[in-house]
Amino acid sequence: MGKLIKYEWRKQRTTRMVILISLLVGLIAFLWGMLFKKDVFAAMVLLVMFSVSLLVLLYTGIESILILSRDLRTKQSYMLWMVPRSVWEIVGAKFISAILQMLFSFAAFFAAGCVCGAALLYYSDGMRAVIESVQIIVKNFFEGGNLVNIFWFVITFVIAWIEIIMIGFLAVIISRTVLLNSRFAGLFSLVLFFVINWLVERGYSLIHAIPLLQNAGNLGIWNIWDCVYYLLISAVLFLATGWLADRKLSV
Repeated sequence: MGKLIKYEWRKQRTTRMVILISLLVGLIAFLWGMLFKKDVFAAMVLLVMFSVSLLVLLYTGIESILILSRDLRTKQSYMLWMVPRSVWEIVGAKFISAILQMLFSFAAFFAAGCVCGAALLYYSDGMRAVIESVQIIVKNFFEGGNLVNIFWFVITFVIAWIEIIMIGFLAVIISRTVLLNSRFAGLFSLVLFFVINWLVERGYSLIHAIPLLQNAGNLGIWNIWDCVYYLLISAVLFLATGWLADRKLSV
């Protein structure tokens, strides 16, 4: 399965290079502004980097779906479904590659944010202020429960992202197998994405109406039953995607 993941990972190499080069240019511009006391310029660069980070994280969340749709549309990867490998391995490799791409983007922007934050503190109050600020942040995280809140936010974000990716995979597989040679397959997959997402949210509303589950297990944005529900839905979507790919693509 490692070779399959590596194969899918290479498809997103250009995106990773663009992210790294753009971040490097942004960091150089920001540090230049801080070094030469160009505060307005540095602030503008920081604002642009923050705005771009949101767009990039959004794009990397759907890039794997777009790649799957393109490969099926152009027949570029049809032979992949005919190799002596389990369809579940192929779908799983695509999914793991999508996760790795998201983690890469998040880590790159997080590292850039740390560099910008350290530069801001250093050029304003010196290195001692940097060390003291880090100590205060770490202390507040562990004593005030903020670390738990941040961890819970990350968990809920990842679960929501997993569900979106699985819905996208299923919508693309259905549209590219049912309307294989139609130019409207892309539009159909988009409509199907929103339909499946509506059905998932409708199921969530029905479950949320159960009195025993309304206020049970609250931990943050969601409660623990919400996470269980979306994880189960993601598993069902994955199974449906693999089953359909096995019947329609693996021939």
